[in-house]
Amino acid sequence: MGKKLALGDLLGTFLIPTLIGKSLILYFGLNYSSNPGEGYGTGLVISILFTAVMVGRFLWKYRDYDDS
Repeated sequence: MGKKLALGDLLGTFLIPTLIGKSLILYFGLNYSSNPGEGYGTGLVISILFTAVMVGRFLWKYRDYDDS
């Protein structure tokens, strides 16, 4: 049986992908749409991958924890 989670444990793993990742997606997405072909597409893809990896890392790290 897994361990129980505290709110503080989840706070850091939630804030990094949410605040940093989504901010980067917004920044590169807006710049890519207004200036296509200037390299913002690469930054957009990297920021999407960063967010996906961080969410995957969260799911993998807390896969054995019990929520009851």
